[in-house]
Amino acid sequence: MRKDFCIFILGTALLILSNPTIHSAAGASASDIIGSRLGRLSAMELDEVVWLARCIYSESDRPDEQELVAWVVRNRVETQYRGRTYREVVLEAKQFSAFNEPSKRREHILSLDENSSLRPWRQALGIALNVYQASDVERPFSQTVRHFYSPVSMVGGRTPHWSDSGRPLSSSRLGVDRRRFIFFDEVDEHIADAEGFTPQPSGIERRVSDDGGHDNGFSLTLPRPSGKVSRPRRPSVRQPRSGRR
Repeated sequence: MRKDFCIFILGTALLILSNPTIHSAAGASASDIIGSRLGRLSAMELDEVVWLARCIYSESDRPDEQELVAWVVRNRVETQYRGRTYREVVLEAKQFSAFNEPSKRREHILSLDENSSLRPWRQALGIALNVYQASDVERPFSQTVRHFYSPVSMVGGRTPHWSDSGRPLSSSRLGVDRRRFIFFDEVDEHIADAEGFTPQPSGIERRVSDDGGHDNGFSLTLPRPSGKVSRPRRPSVRQPRSGRR
């Protein structure tokens, strides 16, 4: 009896794994849930969620990082910093790199909407919807946290000029790698409104507080980017190879 039961369980498992329709049912249901929730939004709310999703999709492929970026964007909207809507905030000049200049990448991101089925996009869409509808008590940091950057993605060790005017939050407490993302509070708006980057002196590593404060004497040296630290994966569009003539 037990032998027959084991054979039945094994056969059922093999059937599920060999059947693409059954095997993908769990993933499809998650996408269906997102679609159902989006369907209950007004046209204006839907547009806002899609723009938020486009932004976090352009910044990272990791859910934990995407969620924190989404909260930064929401903070900007709610404090009317560089825009009153998600669309305005995301498209504000020189704020989110994917939208700064016309490119195939930007064209691809802007083509995505609530009906697009790309799996990484559906992930970003779900996270954007969750943050958009979240209550204030779910906010992971202060509403004044409106800036971040990715050290490992900066060219030549440059840093945003505004970063010295703000207070870096503890990346470890936020649950992200400080070499990939650092989030800032209390950034001087007048400095942030100016453009440019601050180059780091050759041979000197920048020291970044990782405890959320400046006065307790504790800081961590930010390692230089290396091959061991993966850069935030951003969506790219492959160019078709031209055929030989």
